[in-house]
Amino acid sequence: MSTTFDARDGNAPDAGSPAVALADEETLRRFFLEEYPALTEEARTDLGPDARALVGKVVEGAFVRAWDARARFQTPADVHQFLVEDIHHAAARALSRRAGAHRLAGGSRADAHELREETQEEAWLHIMHALHGEGHSPKALEELARHSRHEAAEHIKHSEQGKPLWIVLGIFAVALAAVLGAAYGMGRVSENEKFARALNAPDVKPIATTFARMGTVTLDDGTKVRLAPESELTVPKLFGPELRVVKLKGAGEFTVTKGMEKPFRVNAGTVAVVATGTAFTVKVDENTIETTVVVSEGSVKVGKPKDLTDVPAGGAVIAKDSVVRQATAAQKEEADSWRSGMLVVNDKPLNQVLNLMKKWYGLTILVPQPKLMERKASFRASLDSTRQAIRGIEASTGLQFGYVGQNMAFTEPTAKPEAAKKGKK
Repeated sequence: MSTTFDARDGNAPDAGSPAVALADEETLRRFFLEEYPALTEEARTDLGPDARALVGKVVEGAFVRAWDARARFQTPADVHQFLVEDIHHAAARALSRRAGAHRLAGGSRADAHELREETQEEAWLHIMHALHGEGHSPKALEELARHSRHEAAEHIKHSEQGKPLWIVLGIFAVALAAVLGAAYGMGRVSENEKFARALNAPDVKPIATTFARMGTVTLDDGTKVRLAPESELTVPKLFGPELRVVKLKGAGEFTVTKGMEKPFRVNAGTVAVVATGTAFTVKVDENTIETTVVVSEGSVKVGKPKDLTDVPAGGAVIAKDSVVRQATAAQKEEADSWRSGMLVVNDKPLNQVLNLMKKWYGLTILVPQPKLMERKASFRASLDSTRQAIRGIEASTGLQFGYVGQNMAFTEPTAKPEAAKKGKK
């Protein structure tokens, strides 16, 4: 794999930017309060009505694993994406273990007995216990084993009453092995789970750009990726013909190598983009966590792995979770124009536009009057011309570019001397 960077100021990108999105347990608690209802609904959908009693454990585990992985999160969007992906993978693992016991039981579904779901308060207490409990001490491990044996026995009690003893004993062995051996990868690992493990492994290769810099990456299968400023591509250590998956934050242009047996996959936001040999751009909005995909050659599939939407050449969609919708012409142009060296802004509030000026041109511009941030801008500018971008903002907002002290700023235009004199007459 080779990497090159287009750095307008000549500096190499700094891959060591601090991760502050999940800095302490109070931040974790706020994420929990905000995300728990939606994540619980995701888990219910994945698990189905027969396994609703597992919802709490699946969601709790996601937050515990997010805390363990907190060093890799730079934005709230990173945390959200991790939690959503972990919920889906944990639910799949839980259903796989459950199915193993059912297969040995001859397909019985008699265990759909009434078990209440945990409350949000109970779930938070369990998370705190997991973070501050006895950890991996012998006593704690014995307690975990005892609890697991009890769970297996309860499963048998409800679903296998009246079966021969040898079947019951066999079911007990399968259930107990599933509970205790899950951490060691027992059972069949789905393709999605394999991808998730590869992308979250500690030996992944993150390739990052910072503001005003773009980078080009050639992956080991020949696929070329051009990264926009402030973007990151995560590549598994074992990326190759059997594991063609990467994760994207920010925006990137992909030219995928043709003729490979396995499709190429990009995990972006909360969705996947799956392609064979094609060219497309992907942009993840860090505020809405929506993913815009624009296809320039061939076709791709976008969405959740089990519910993908075909997008042909010339098409553009915006996707988040299970919803995929057509992008407007303006949205398509905004997401894709950087490929041809242009910045296109359509009716964006000034605070977002200033972020774009920092991202694409490396300019920090102030607006001393907060109320002016509500003004909206629309313009087109070359990525090589800061003057065009500044003039576009001035023309569409009615503001004036200049300096306040030593800082660049947009302010209300001052009255010209002649106009002031006429006003006095």
